[in-house]
Amino acid sequence: MAGTGFLLGLFVTGILCGLVARDNVQSAFADVAPWLAAIGILAWVAALGLRGKPWPEASFVQGNTDPGFFARRSREGGNLVSLPFNRMKALDPRLRGDEGNKSALPKFALGWRLVWWLLLAMIGLRIHALASEVLLRPTFPWDAWAAWAVKPKAWFLLGHYAGYEPMQQWLANPGTTLRTSAIWDYPELLAWIQVWFASAEGSWNEPLINAVWLGVLVAIGLGSYGSWRALGVAPLWSMILVYGLLSLPLIDAHVALAGYADLWLAATFGLAILSWLRWLRWKQHGQWLLAAALAICMPFIKLEGAVWLLIASVLAGLTLLPQRWRWMTVGAIVLMLGAGLLFGGLVLPVFGLGWVHLSWGSVVVPALGELDLHWHPVGVEMLSGLFTLPNWHLLWYLLPLVLVLRWRGFLVDQTLRWLGILLLCCATFLFVLFFFTEASAWAENYTSSNRLIMHLVPAVFTLMALLLRGVSVPGADKSPESEAPSLPG
Repeated sequence: MAGTGFLLGLFVTGILCGLVARDNVQSAFADVAPWLAAIGILAWVAALGLRGKPWPEASFVQGNTDPGFFARRSREGGNLVSLPFNRMKALDPRLRGDEGNKSALPKFALGWRLVWWLLLAMIGLRIHALASEVLLRPTFPWDAWAAWAVKPKAWFLLGHYAGYEPMQQWLANPGTTLRTSAIWDYPELLAWIQVWFASAEGSWNEPLINAVWLGVLVAIGLGSYGSWRALGVAPLWSMILVYGLLSLPLIDAHVALAGYADLWLAATFGLAILSWLRWLRWKQHGQWLLAAALAICMPFIKLEGAVWLLIASVLAGLTLLPQRWRWMTVGAIVLMLGAGLLFGGLVLPVFGLGWVHLSWGSVVVPALGELDLHWHPVGVEMLSGLFTLPNWHLLWYLLPLVLVLRWRGFLVDQTLRWLGILLLCCATFLFVLFFFTEASAWAENYTSSNRLIMHLVPAVFTLMALLLRGVSVPGADKSPESEAPSLPG
């Protein structure tokens, strides 16, 4: 939960900055802090209620003024300081004095414990190395300083928010007070987060502002490990996969050369999917709220987030329907789309993109213009980016192997099937985008193709983690959660 909370907290901070600090950007930190404190308290209260847990001590909540209360607590062997420890004792057999009871302790051999700690140490060393890279230089990648850092830097140096407009409109109106940029219509949530960190530091110090990209990487690791463990993945497998995820060259490059929004979108999508899966398995309302909150933020990070939100929302809606209605709903959607295309096209509202016009042979997206649909042979470039260029280590070699060896997991685990369907839909969108639109140029020059694929990579690791959940390692712990119930049918 720490990683998910960190990321969601940053999004709340960015939203508040955009609401309360537009007229005095340089004081955003001080203006937003009281709101964050109030929201934090309310969120803590709501979390306790959703989990069905009592308050730390009900007597205090009820305004207990009984002077005998403290005496009774003392006779029971407890005090105010020992309350949290006493609750921990109920959960940890070692604190209950059950060290001699082998059945009460997880069976995790010493050798595998050392491997677990070694992997954790290697992750720590990598994070330390990336931190030194982030703090070494200002915003370096071209698309970062020419696109994503333009608005927050301008706002902070101006001291107030300034609107942006298309370049043609700006040139046609010499007296305008607005500004222009090639990316004038990019989402602004990430810009406001950068403004908040600049305000906290007191100046536009790019190495310190960009350090939050390292925090996002750590959030991916913490959120993934915690959720995988909650879903029943053994500690060793969880740590192996976290190390594999955090050591991918392209992901690390987006931290060392901070400034792009793709890492944020990958983290948000991956952690939202994990919360959604936990809701599917356990019906925890708090996880549903986390998944929804993160998913709604995606279009405000990057335009592609609107597509991931649309796909995830449709599938999440299908999971809420009785099984007998799901295929009927899918059939109705397909018939509606097919009929619309046959009779001249249709217009669909897509949150984050506006009204998207679909017709036979073309798609019109307000932020992108008209996209002609015809075949582009970029298979060699796409395969090269996945399998031969140093972007992904052996990820795309291992994934097919895991799918072939562990495919039966899809037959017995409904949550795993939904995750597989989600990733298949996302991969289908990327296939259409790169092979049927002018976005094929992004694959030909190896610019954006792998960055868009990166959005799905944390969820791909979740797929592998759940497929490997039943694979036991001799001497390693097989988590009791691995026997968790699944959705029927």
